[in-house]
Amino acid sequence: MTRKKSPSNSSAVIYGVHAVLETLKAGKREIEEVFLSRGPMIHRELGPLVEDRPFPVTRVAADVLLSLCRSPHHQGIAARVGPYPYVALDEFVSHADAERGPVLFLDEIQDTSNLGNILRSGECLGAAGVILPKDRSVQVTAAVEKAAAGASAHIPVLRVVNIVRAMDRLKEIGYWIYAADAGARETCFDRDLSGLVAFVLGSEGKGIRRLVKDRCDLGVAIPLAGRIGSLNVAQTSAILLAESLRQRIARVRYPLPK
Repeated sequence: MTRKKSPSNSSAVIYGVHAVLETLKAGKREIEEVFLSRGPMIHRELGPLVEDRPFPVTRVAADVLLSLCRSPHHQGIAARVGPYPYVALDEFVSHADAERGPVLFLDEIQDTSNLGNILRSGECLGAAGVILPKDRSVQVTAAVEKAAAGASAHIPVLRVVNIVRAMDRLKEIGYWIYAADAGARETCFDRDLSGLVAFVLGSEGKGIRRLVKDRCDLGVAIPLAGRIGSLNVAQTSAILLAESLRQRIARVRYPLPK
């Protein structure tokens, strides 16, 4: 019988099939307890992941799971886990490699769905990591992890005090930093995005702050043909990452995993 631990002060609850399963697979985070709604096994992959487990797996009623998650979107599964494992800037810089893909700087993003979708597209399209400011920005919460569909368990996320200083640190090791700027003269299709590059994306309402934008090397735009004339920050990040990946594949510098 697995002994149940008391929740720690720093523990969090994540929920949703992919968020919980990918966290279990990644093995980077302490798992204190997994909660399942009563009824049939909700996912065939769960069995092997909880066999010989060092943590309890508890069946609970639907109302208990709802109260635990504080969201109706739990999909019948939740887990009490340790704090999110942010990566330190020094550690990230020490392993910087052009083959790892672009870095995303998010300048005061506020929306949990946007951050979750950015993490998801970043993980799928080969981003090396995502950098957030500690203040005036959404952090990696349970809602973000649900929106990320498990990507948050795999993609490195950094939390820095000063985003401009972090940009300067990456420049020191050879990164070119591009602002996602709808008014830029050049498009993302005009620039070489296959090496050490980073993209800066601004907040939903204000865009990139002036101080941050001024520190970028260049701005790149995404050409649009529609009547609305704008994309949200998550869509923008996906297009920039996809173009960078396309260029790396075309140059045979980034073979896709088999």
